[in-house]
Amino acid sequence: MMDAVFQAPKRRPRVYEAYDAPFPVPLAAVDARLQQTLIYRADMVNQHVVVRDPEHIQALYGKGYFGKGILSRSRPDHSISHQWEKFGERVLPVISLFKYQKHLSWARDVLLAQGLEEEVVNQMLQRLSQPMEPELREENGNDDCPASPHRSEETGSGAGKPQDMASEQAGTGRQQGQASASWSPEDQGEQDSQCPQAKRPRSQGDGRFDPLSELYPQEPQQIDPAALATVRCPRHDDWLVDCGCRLEDSVLGTLTLQRDRQTEAGRQGADRGYEYVLVMEEENSVVKQGRAGPGTTLRRVCRVNPFRLLEYLQLTLEEAFFLVYALGCLSVYYNEEPLSVLQLWEMFRSVQPHFETSYMAYHYFRSRGWVPKPGVKYGTDLMLYRKGPPFYHASYSVVVEKVDQPCRGGALRPFSWRSLAALSRITGNVSKDLMLCYVIYPSHLTEEHLSSPDCLCRVKVQEIILSRWISSRERTETDDI
Repeated sequence: MMDAVFQAPKRRPRVYEAYDAPFPVPLAAVDARLQQTLIYRADMVNQHVVVRDPEHIQALYGKGYFGKGILSRSRPDHSISHQWEKFGERVLPVISLFKYQKHLSWARDVLLAQGLEEEVVNQMLQRLSQPMEPELREENGNDDCPASPHRSEETGSGAGKPQDMASEQAGTGRQQGQASASWSPEDQGEQDSQCPQAKRPRSQGDGRFDPLSELYPQEPQQIDPAALATVRCPRHDDWLVDCGCRLEDSVLGTLTLQRDRQTEAGRQGADRGYEYVLVMEEENSVVKQGRAGPGTTLRRVCRVNPFRLLEYLQLTLEEAFFLVYALGCLSVYYNEEPLSVLQLWEMFRSVQPHFETSYMAYHYFRSRGWVPKPGVKYGTDLMLYRKGPPFYHASYSVVVEKVDQPCRGGALRPFSWRSLAALSRITGNVSKDLMLCYVIYPSHLTEEHLSSPDCLCRVKVQEIILSRWISSRERTETDDI
């Protein structure tokens, strides 16, 4: 048997996320005094553990990377659209007419399943899908200012980009701006009074490095410090808050739009529970018509989204029990009643076969600093990440096996030489190492002991790294020696 060769974790080439904490609990004494004790809430829905509160979702995933979004690949950041545009005082998502019709059909199916008559359902949806433009449009009597996105919607070009339009208007004076040595903040104030959306200097950086901060000390845009801390400087390859450089126009627009999206999400949540969207429709079109054809003039119509898709955080049973039992920061509810640790253990054992074995392996790796995630994509039980999936690729693919004290017993996943070689080849092709994790049960451990989580202190865990032996490589190494 050869000694295992441990490979360093492979770091992702581009990381734009700050490492917050390994667990969603205060680790320092100062944090414990400042932070109020918070027990996050999850619900047991159809044998799955789901977190619904947005703040709890961000805390559990941002600190420790527990769970995944039910509508996303990993991070729970699903949005109805990746394109958001200004509409009066609101920032609304833009969707196609085909997608809006799909949401209408989903809402119709849900209402019909509740026993309502088809005629009543059609009337409800017809009244709900009426345009909401008069209620949301911002009255602006200054025709010289290109800030309103409604003019761009009527012309059909540059819709939803008032910042770009303002930049174009300001760009007409760039030839004169080359001799702008006599510029003063008073002149800028007159320009801002004529068009508030016009482009103007900003002082996002430190005054020691940015001369514009002395000329114009007032900040036109308030940026969240937490969002600004995630931006890297392209010139110095460092965090922007550390190097003191000025924020670029494109990045500033992105951060401002993200802030407006969060504000709009909170506003829509308190506004009768409605979610407004901008639907891309043809001129003089009806919602019942089909997909827009090529070469047609599109306009954006504000309507109520009839079927909202809410993003939840789904925890595996092992992750949920670790948060409840090991960290004590989660409470799982079933039928609006909180479950105790013993009740949760018994429920998870009845839902998932061999839950105690898989949880012992999960608890073992979590306690050693790894971030275990489900490995079904690669045909294994777990994938081990250093710090978290945003920072490193998975280092190991883990297969969990249950054995007795002399390392015997029926395997949970019996391997043949063919299947083991295939799994080893798949793991090697994705630059990972195959690890066999043996959970060793003592001979005196009975079923009565397994009915309580106290049995965790009675078992042992042994790891074996499995690698392919390549004869040509072995001969080359022998010749070199």
